[in-house]
Amino acid sequence: MRALFLTALAGFAAVAAVAVAQPAGQSHPQTPATLCLDGMGVNHPVICHSQTASRFASPPDICSCSGPYRQVDAPYCAKGQTAPADTADFDHARAKAAEDGSLIGDSYRGKPMCVELRAGY
Repeated sequence: MRALFLTALAGFAAVAAVAVAQPAGQSHPQTPATLCLDGMGVNHPVICHSQTASRFASPPDICSCSGPYRQVDAPYCAKGQTAPADTADFDHARAKAAEDGSLIGDSYRGKPMCVELRAGY
């Protein structure tokens, strides 16, 4: 149970780590988020490397997946929009939708398969 909780926590932290600060005037990042999915559609932590060490606007981080996970691009949710609830049914739908390497344009029960930004971004 503890391992499951820590895995879920690491997954949420990884999704949050992908969301980087954007210059003023942009409502959300222009580049897609990177997700690392296993064969069942479960999201695992991404490994990101910053290109600069500055407080000012910088290029997006370079993120990749390690191990057997498939790297998938996903759109960020629009302002006021929420991602679908993370359930086993959603994971299976996400795995099927990610077969082309992208979740851009895919939806689940009427909601886009998007990644929410952290608060403040």
